[in-house]
Amino acid sequence: MPDQPTSDSELRRQLMELIMSRAYKKNSKFKTPAKIVNTYFDFLEISLKHQGIELAGELIFREIKDLEIQAVGGPNHGIASILCRAAFLKKIGVFYIRDTIKKQGDLNDPRWIESRIRQDDRVAIVGDVVSSGSQIIRSVDEVRQLGGLTRKIIIIVDSQDGNGIVNIKRHLETNMLDIPIKVLFSRRDLLETIIPNYQ
Repeated sequence: MPDQPTSDSELRRQLMELIMSRAYKKNSKFKTPAKIVNTYFDFLEISLKHQGIELAGELIFREIKDLEIQAVGGPNHGIASILCRAAFLKKIGVFYIRDTIKKQGDLNDPRWIESRIRQDDRVAIVGDVVSSGSQIIRSVDEVRQLGGLTRKIIIIVDSQDGNGIVNIKRHLETNMLDIPIKVLFSRRDLLETIIPNYQ
């Protein structure tokens, strides 16, 4: 694969095929924040593969390259490799929201977020697979508590299980936050547009 795919559409096609061939799981039981589902997307199958890091990292970079931001991050470290790729291309920092509060280190500085975000720093938040949207909502709130400003939310896959995008938009509206949300792929995109045989 060339270092820079010739077009956004070709880049998207390659990543969609990789997601469907590696990350899409059928006839399983998987617990999301919203419910138990029998089909799901395991994004570790993408973020731990060099091709996935390159493709997804490039797509995220293209979403943030024109933003004036100091960091890009998300609700867990599972896609840290992808975030680091995008951050490297943009030459900015990375952060992630911890699942549990940090128990080691400076006792005067317990934290839920690993970052160097400072007051008024601008960031983009990236989610790999969104179901209920609760992790993205939590990320927005954690960034706000640090004094940061979220300039964009990017969802790689909207699983369309759990009303996640609606929940995120409702939370932003309730808190009077004008933050654009970009969904790269919906479940419908992945199942119908590229490889219908995976349904």
